[in-house]
Amino acid sequence: DNAGADASVAAVQKAKDAGVPSFLIDREINAIGVAVAQIVSNNYQGAQLGAQEFVKLMGEKGNYVELVGKESDTNAGIRSKGYHDVIDDYPDLKMVAQQSANWSQTEAYAKMESILQANPDIKGVISGNDTMAMGAHAALAAAGRKDVIVVGFDGSNDVRDSIASGGIKATVLQPAYAQAQMAIEQANDFIKNKKSPAEEKQLMDCVLINGDNAAKLETFALTN
Repeated sequence: DNAGADASVAAVQKAKDAGVPSFLIDREINAIGVAVAQIVSNNYQGAQLGAQEFVKLMGEKGNYVELVGKESDTNAGIRSKGYHDVIDDYPDLKMVAQQSANWSQTEAYAKMESILQANPDIKGVISGNDTMAMGAHAALAAAGRKDVIVVGFDGSNDVRDSIASGGIKATVLQPAYAQAQMAIEQANDFIKNKKSPAEEKQLMDCVLINGDNAAKLETFALTN
């Protein structure tokens, strides 16, 4: 994981100064012209997909919790904004707690335990990534609250399996497999032909994963 969209600029600049081209996957920096390519998920679009599914699962009402990622990470803020630009249109959905668990399953478990003690009537949890969603779901299960709706973001195999077994209800797939392929192709073109991509920052849309298509998910890609 990177140090943050601002703090990582210096490291990428150092590589550039040394003649080493950088191709960033799933993390962007707040600078243009330092990396050759920044291939990232459309986190805002993906968060809106996840939020729309969350609203539907919640029946448009009830108390919920948001677990936010690492605050220095651009992705955390973008995903949270995407969530709220949808959820906040539903006045009967009440956010009773919003805490950062720093993308960590262990932290999410501990935070969820504390939040649940203070807010035993929660109906749902929306998480900035799958790892935190797994931690939250484990804490809820340990407390006998498997009824609480949990939605994640990433499209990990762990959450795929949880969806299949009736645990976590949904996630949002980041096309990481396709991003890696694109980065290799562009790096090869740059090294062999000195050809840069038309756009440095390249957004790839995300896909909602739920019980309808979870079985087709494998290592951050949907199979036919």
